[in-house]
Amino acid sequence: APEGFMREAVAENLIAGPAMGRRAFYQFGMLLPPGPQGHIDCGLGKWIPRAQPDLVAPTEEIVLTGTELVLDGVRVVFQNTPGTEAPAEMNFMFPDLGALCIAENCTHTMHNTLPFRGAQARDTLSWSKYIQEALDLFGGDMDVLFSTHNWPRFGRDDAVRYLELQRDMYRWLHDQTMRRANHGMTMREIAEDLQQPECFATQSHTRGYYGTVSHNAKAVYQRYIGWYDGNPANLNPHTPEESGKRYVDAMGGPDQVHAEAKRAFDEGDYRWAAELLNHLVFADPTYEPGRLLQADTFEQLGYQSESGPWRDSYLMGAMELRTGNKGFPMGVARSITDQLDVDMLVELIGIRLQAENVEGESFESNWYFSDIDEHHAIGLDNCAIHHRPGATIEGAPSITCTKAALADAVKGAVDVDGFLAIEGVSASDDGPVRMLFENLDQFSSEFGIVEP
Repeated sequence: APEGFMREAVAENLIAGPAMGRRAFYQFGMLLPPGPQGHIDCGLGKWIPRAQPDLVAPTEEIVLTGTELVLDGVRVVFQNTPGTEAPAEMNFMFPDLGALCIAENCTHTMHNTLPFRGAQARDTLSWSKYIQEALDLFGGDMDVLFSTHNWPRFGRDDAVRYLELQRDMYRWLHDQTMRRANHGMTMREIAEDLQQPECFATQSHTRGYYGTVSHNAKAVYQRYIGWYDGNPANLNPHTPEESGKRYVDAMGGPDQVHAEAKRAFDEGDYRWAAELLNHLVFADPTYEPGRLLQADTFEQLGYQSESGPWRDSYLMGAMELRTGNKGFPMGVARSITDQLDVDMLVELIGIRLQAENVEGESFESNWYFSDIDEHHAIGLDNCAIHHRPGATIEGAPSITCTKAALADAVKGAVDVDGFLAIEGVSASDDGPVRMLFENLDQFSSEFGIVEP
């Protein structure tokens, strides 16, 4: 695996996992029925597998480009490509077979530079440069090019031209977004203004079946400039609920807003209808005509979308406005928590800690993890966790347990009494244990997206 793979693989799912999981249901249309009025395609593939996820730790970490390994008698040469399609990624060449795996750095669509489910904004400049590096390293020797999605390319000339177009697409996206940003355009203005040139628009593998110019340009802007457009009117706005109430009141009440939105809908101005109705739904989610018209509006926007995630997001929103949020199970697979080191587990405790419940409280504690023979100092002060691997604090309470026991407590498999009752767990003072585990928040999939 590429350098940093394990940390990136687990950290994304832990630090932002519940929010990402809920949003992923929109990105991939995971509750939509297949068909012309439901899910058709994810844009990068047909569907998301419903199997139980698993994670196996790599036995080899690729740090340097050019590293060569022999795997089951087959030579493989690796190219490390960090910060491209994913924070940790690599391409690899089978030199004796003339076959290059370009991973997910090139697929038969424009990729996401920031997925709807949420992630770190990708570096499109580095992305483009690493594709060029792949051409320089392997372009003269490849006869077959394949990726982790979609179909292969056969023949050197076709594969090289494909990579060149992919390289140039991400560089064009980066450069032309930032050219406009440096003219003072905001992310929304750039997304509206930037249009693909013919060289990309006429090639199926550079069209927006997954990522789009619109939301990818916003991601490039976000990476360099952030969420704030510089206009003080947008510095500290009201919440959607409070803004919605004020907009609806200023426009004459729910019926007036609904009538104006219906006029926009009938005229085919679905984007404006959706904006008006969003204020109405957030002002009063019980106003049924507003919910149903917004659902109709989302459906029209979805049917007109070339991008799979755009279509699925609109249609998921429509479905939830009509039937409500049914929720889905939340949790982290045991195979993933087993791969976490102590530092990651403490990070997860910090994210789940209900700081308002421990205001004014503090402690220091020494933890010994018997299964991995590690000492860690864990403390609480100023409503936040702090942690020092390898340290011990004289006179602080001592807790002995296994890393697996801590993982069970952190993910909620056992309560604090269950944790203390696990064989091999002991505490000279259970105060720090109770302070931590009795104040951990529980995450739910029931938070609203298209309504408060």
